[in-house]
Amino acid sequence: MTRIDRDARILILGAGPGGLTAAHYLRRYGYKNVTVFEKLGRVGGLCCSITEDNQAFDLGAVMTSPDYREVHRLARRVGVRLEKLCGVAAFSLDCVGQPAAPYHRLLDYVAGGSTFSAHLRYWWECLRYMWIRFRMRRLFRRPGWAGISEHPELCISMLQWLRDHRLEGLARAFEMPVTAFGYGNLDEIPAPYVLRYGTVCGMVAFLLSAAPFARWIPKCLLLKRFRHGFQRLWERLAWELNVRLNVEVTSIQRQGDRIGVTYTHPVQLLNQQVTNAEERAEFDYLILACPLVKAELERIMTLTEEEADLQSRLRFIPYAVASFEISGAVLPERVAFHLPLPEIGAPMLVYQAHRDNELMVFYARLASSQPTPDDERRLREHVERYVQAFGGQINVDDDWHSYDAWLYFKHVSAGDMQNGYYDRWEAIQGENRTFYAGGLFDFDCVEGAARYGRAVIERHFVN
Repeated sequence: MTRIDRDARILILGAGPGGLTAAHYLRRYGYKNVTVFEKLGRVGGLCCSITEDNQAFDLGAVMTSPDYREVHRLARRVGVRLEKLCGVAAFSLDCVGQPAAPYHRLLDYVAGGSTFSAHLRYWWECLRYMWIRFRMRRLFRRPGWAGISEHPELCISMLQWLRDHRLEGLARAFEMPVTAFGYGNLDEIPAPYVLRYGTVCGMVAFLLSAAPFARWIPKCLLLKRFRHGFQRLWERLAWELNVRLNVEVTSIQRQGDRIGVTYTHPVQLLNQQVTNAEERAEFDYLILACPLVKAELERIMTLTEEEADLQSRLRFIPYAVASFEISGAVLPERVAFHLPLPEIGAPMLVYQAHRDNELMVFYARLASSQPTPDDERRLREHVERYVQAFGGQINVDDDWHSYDAWLYFKHVSAGDMQNGYYDRWEAIQGENRTFYAGGLFDFDCVEGAARYGRAVIERHFVN
């Protein structure tokens, strides 16, 4: 493939980590006519940050690990600061009434017991996993999943992979960064996703950050958070890019060497806003960095038979984040996991970014394949039980409350991975002057979306 001309008009749909990273690298490589359309009124995708009482909170992605090399590289370029994220606690409502209720020792849970032999077995399995994962590092070094179908021994569930390697004792440890973070149960998520996500550096950082002595460990070895919120990184990156917000694309026609796009957007004229102004523009190339939901894309563009089939195989995890002001309760650590994991619909993870601020954030997997108002009602009921167990109370009189639900973790089954699903995507990159980016094509986390966004530009534009 020849290098694409730097004067080409390029449209990127989606101002999340994948789209903004692609736009950033296009600009660095000298492409002058790059436009990003975002349907929301903000950038960042699932990196959503707010400020409450002059302190920053994340209502989506929260942390980075030492493996987030692309994210950290971008943060250094725009001067966004990170800080340590220390301390992980465990709690269970089944412990209410006991002396230390509702909290219990995290290590005892993941090790399967409080005895010395149980702890020793757990640490030995951790070391064995890290050695196995280290030996697989070359397989996961290149962004994307091209060629993964050549490794059928990996295209199985993560739980089965652990059993095949006699590492069943680590299943409880993987529940926290996998299931609680919205990536599904270990018996349903394909092993390659977890193995890419669970690198040696990432696992060491998680273990060290959860240790009681984490505050005295150098920041470079630990999990980190953005001091002013994850979304601020993408806002700063967008300053140097041509990003247009609140844009609703109504039609895309891919014809020959041109891509015609019809869209509506609000227009601001001297304090007088004219909404839904409709325009049409032409571009030379299209990068889809938005969620590839088949039904939504079919409303605005004609999909090829291959595109339609690939998108029809996508799976999602319904997930929600809710925040409340809680008076009278302070978590022992910033992050607390409900262990054992609760029923679907109840929060698996609670996050309190600042001990002197009452805002708490609750993360839960939802029961409905499409989030419903009943999901929100049930989630609030669970939160009320949690808060009561913590010894606090939802501050109804001065309530800052948010509730967001979405279809999370774009992925496919292990069988589809084995049958060459991702090789088919790579084969159509560039057809009809259309390219694809986002977390689906690497791993649906911020780092995965960012590093694949860069890879698309360097492989197909800069070559």
